[in-house]
Amino acid sequence: MARKTLVLDASVGVKWFCAKGEAALQQSLAIRDAHIAQQTLIVVPDLFYYEVANAIVHKRFMPDEAVQLAVTSMFDLGLGAVPIDRGLLATSVRMARQFDISVYDACYTVLAQERNCPLVTANPRHQGRVLDCQVIPIERWGAKRE
Repeated sequence: MARKTLVLDASVGVKWFCAKGEAALQQSLAIRDAHIAQQTLIVVPDLFYYEVANAIVHKRFMPDEAVQLAVTSMFDLGLGAVPIDRGLLATSVRMARQFDISVYDACYTVLAQERNCPLVTANPRHQGRVLDCQVIPIERWGAKRE
């Protein structure tokens, strides 16, 4: 049986390392655990690492050691990290203009389109504007056996 592929944005990844006050924590952990069990393949643009690290470094309640451990743990998960290249960035820039979203958000959407798989996010407001991409809010993950 082939592994289901998902693109996750950083809003979901942050939940793995910073559970305090995070909504839809169980759903995000279930996706991570399915990846670890090799039932699901999580694919992310490599900017995911920067965005997650940036978000958790600003969580003042997290001690420095916990932030450093989280950064190390991200790499230990073996995510399918895709380097940003000329084509991905050029398409993301076009999409950002067309749908009035950030280039960062567009990178995740473009990657989901290229891989023909859903994008799971905790912030669907922006990526949901893209018409030909399946965007799944993390709160709804598993509700209909995604």
